[in-house]
Amino acid sequence: MDNFVRVYSGGELVKGPSGVEFGGLSEEGIWFKAAPTYGELIDAVYEKLGLDPATHSLRAQGRTNVGGGAHRHFILVPISDDMSWSNYVKAVFNGTDWNCLEVYVQTEKRASTSTEVVSSEPALMDSEPPDSQRQNAPPPDPAQGASLFTPSMVNAYAPTVHSLRARLRKPRTNTRTYAAKGSAEVQFGQYQCGASEPVDTTTYTLIGLYDMDHRARALASGKNLTELNPRNREPLRFDKRYECYLRSGGLMGLVNISKAGLPSIDRALVSALVDRWRPETHTFHMPCGELTITLQDVSMILGLPIAGRAVTLNQTECYSESYQRYLGKRPPLDKARHGLKVAWVRAEFNNCPEDADEETVKRHARAYILSLVGGLLFPDASGDRYNAYPFPLIADLENIGSYSWGSATLAYLYRAMCDACRRQSEQGNLTGCLLLLQLWSWERFPIGRPDMVKLKYPNVDELEDERDRPTVGLRWVVGVCTYRSAPARCYEHFTNEFDLLTDDQVVWSPYREERVEKLQLAPICTQDSHLWLTQAPLVFFFMVEVYTPERVMRQFGLHQECPPPFRDTSVELHWYVQRCLC
Repeated sequence: MDNFVRVYSGGELVKGPSGVEFGGLSEEGIWFKAAPTYGELIDAVYEKLGLDPATHSLRAQGRTNVGGGAHRHFILVPISDDMSWSNYVKAVFNGTDWNCLEVYVQTEKRASTSTEVVSSEPALMDSEPPDSQRQNAPPPDPAQGASLFTPSMVNAYAPTVHSLRARLRKPRTNTRTYAAKGSAEVQFGQYQCGASEPVDTTTYTLIGLYDMDHRARALASGKNLTELNPRNREPLRFDKRYECYLRSGGLMGLVNISKAGLPSIDRALVSALVDRWRPETHTFHMPCGELTITLQDVSMILGLPIAGRAVTLNQTECYSESYQRYLGKRPPLDKARHGLKVAWVRAEFNNCPEDADEETVKRHARAYILSLVGGLLFPDASGDRYNAYPFPLIADLENIGSYSWGSATLAYLYRAMCDACRRQSEQGNLTGCLLLLQLWSWERFPIGRPDMVKLKYPNVDELEDERDRPTVGLRWVVGVCTYRSAPARCYEHFTNEFDLLTDDQVVWSPYREERVEKLQLAPICTQDSHLWLTQAPLVFFFMVEVYTPERVMRQFGLHQECPPPFRDTSVELHWYVQRCLC
């Protein structure tokens, strides 16, 4: 019922096991003849509470359930105008089973001699230290940050909120300002943690080359976008005779996930994530701060090696000759398109003969590894081909493990998202290692995540080699999971949920020792941990991507400098790759 609103006031909020609870607050029910506007709601609240707008101001926050099924999790979202009220109503009624409008109201007595406002009621306190709160807590007024703009890296003092459907507004006038020496004017704003901190009001547009066509800008302007089309391909059939080459290549983690059964890619979830990807920083811009997929995630989820040579080479032999030499067969000639046709590879190499000699097994192993690497880690947009760029490196089975497949996977995924976040057509594709993207999301966010009913890992004592031990990602395919029914307009629902994401919903450090100790992970998951915070570029052949772990130090359990140091991800590098692909 969108014409009935429950209003709570006059006390303190409580954090319970299901998120925000109203406890013993005073409750009033307000009926409207039709769905109210924001102005009608505020007028009715003033009347119901017996307050005079001339002497008191109101701060409203709506409570909504962002959990799923029986797993409810309530959060508060700020309501300050018609747009934020409309977004809140849609979030409540689109796809959740808690269809009730609940508004928490704080009253503020207007000062007669000063414009500085002191809240008469305590704010909801976060359970984390002040530094962590300040890093991720957005200002309750969306006007100070709900936009498609980011603060200047020179003058910014606090993170901003990026609501995909918010528009630029003028800052509220009930704040006091001061002029900082040698900088632009900044304002004091009230933070969620209850402490007053300076908030930068000087903004600059995100890099025009990216922002002009960014999906987030289109959503903010009211355009209805469709989901991106994920591109990935199933690998060939596994044969136990390939294991010796896969172990030495550091690929057993990925193989185990593939053997157990790859999860279907949730196109609505990955599309909603890409909408929040920013090529300028190589991070997802969430309401509670920045997050990104790091080398640590690649190691822990997929078990890919980080240390090693860059995945690139100066090719001197044409690919058709390499296929003939290392596969024993030459594929049908197709000069117009690069890569190997999936249908041809499957027809020739999907089943290794039982009586195959060693050379035949090696050829089938190369084809299997190509399907694994070219189909899952580096899939292209064709839909019917395996990416053949890595084949010359795969051909030398003895040296596959000498390459940094983990950093190359991350470079390729970064570039794929940098391209996809600017695709608005119904035929827009999304490539990159989507298995990594989806499992990373499940580890950190409740949005679109299946419920893990029972963890079911293999008995490591029965394994032949410790390198066959599981990775973190395996738990999502071998565990007993229940998948929630997809809500109506699933993509829109996930977009709204990310708009309402709060700090306490994010699992910032999913790989803490107490969480993974019982999993008895493969050694490769942690053997390259000394490289997780490197600032070296990520390389995949002609792709060079800037790696920025300094922007997401909280994901490593470390203190986050705010604002983080700025390093340019380089428009020129992205443009260079586009020219190479033409």
